[in-house]
Amino acid sequence: MKRWLSAFLAVMLLGALTACGEGGLNLNPNGNQNDDDDADTKYGYIGDTMSTEWFDFVVGEAYSCAKYGDYTAGAGNKLVVATITLKNDCGQSVDMWGDDFVILWDDPDEDSGLDIPLPAGISADQFPDEYSLGINASRTGKAVFEVPEEFRDFAIAFQEVYEVEDNPDGEVGKTFFVSFTAEEQ
Repeated sequence: MKRWLSAFLAVMLLGALTACGEGGLNLNPNGNQNDDDDADTKYGYIGDTMSTEWFDFVVGEAYSCAKYGDYTAGAGNKLVVATITLKNDCGQSVDMWGDDFVILWDDPDEDSGLDIPLPAGISADQFPDEYSLGINASRTGKAVFEVPEEFRDFAIAFQEVYEVEDNPDGEVGKTFFVSFTAEEQ
């Protein structure tokens, strides 16, 4: 995924969830829908394997805290730390970035919330800002997000985007949402 697509993808992800229902953002409408291979949107929970075009991923745990490594959340915020395991299953190396996964939450006073992970360097167990996931390789790391302290329910999202010669914005594929409640640790 190219860096200039990050903002574009974030807006598209938010738009996909905003239309999910009345009364706010539904982080997993109709429950887990992993059984429908043709669905453009896939939903899961902590521990579910989500299969993208290039890799499988599992959000193994997610919790909230005020401080992670040397980083302390700003006033009115907290941190959500998610452990994500990736397994390349596409037969070629996959270039990855730290902000390939985003976090979303329902904010009835706004258009709902969305943010990218904090940059690498807070802790040695974070995903790097850029890395390659080799053929048949697995990698586990932490994604650390700073979110408003009043929210507990979140979704971590990934969206497939294919590079297309005639379209500089790329072509959007499936979108994956893993919903969870981030309990304080």
